[in-house]
This record gives sequence, C-alpha cells and structure tokens, in this order.
Amino acid sequence: MIEAELTVKSEQGLHARPAHLFMRAANKYKSDIQVCNLTNRSDFVSAKSILKILALGVYHGYQVQLRISGVDEKEAAAELCTLVRNNFKE
Repeated sequence: MIEAELTVKSEQGLHARPAHLFMRAANKYKSDIQVCNLTNRSDFVSAKSILKILALGVYHGYQVQLRISGVDEKEAAAELCTLVRNNFKE
C-alpha cells in the first residue's frame, strides 16, 4: 500500500475539470485508489468516482491523502501525485 499527502494548489480546488482529470487518471489503473480530505477529516472515498471526489469539498490549499493498493500502485501513485503537484495541468 502506498499513501501520500498532498496540498491542492489549484485555484479551483478539486472541482469540475480537476476532479474529472483525477478520476480519469485513477480509472486507468487496476489498483484500489482511495482519497480523503485531510483538512476536513473526511472518510476515504473511491478516486474512481467523480461524484465522490466532488463530495469531498476540496478547495485551494486543502490537503488530501491518497491510499493506493494493488498490482500497479506505484504507477498510479506516481501519476496521481504528479497530476496534483502540477495543478492538474493548468
């Protein structure tokens, strides 16, 4: 299992376009990928569901935690962490 804590620096937070990009990236992998809003101490939800990601209410400057487990966890973690660190390609 790989865990990572990240700060969302995108001005939009994890909403609409960024959430869609995050969900699409997560769905490319077989691993179980969970995300939570550390700032609000939410429960973990599936990163493969855009509705669950949007329900987290992640805004600019919030911290999220990823929890990835499976056969391609390293690749998934690398891509998702890069996506967040690069402000969702903005």
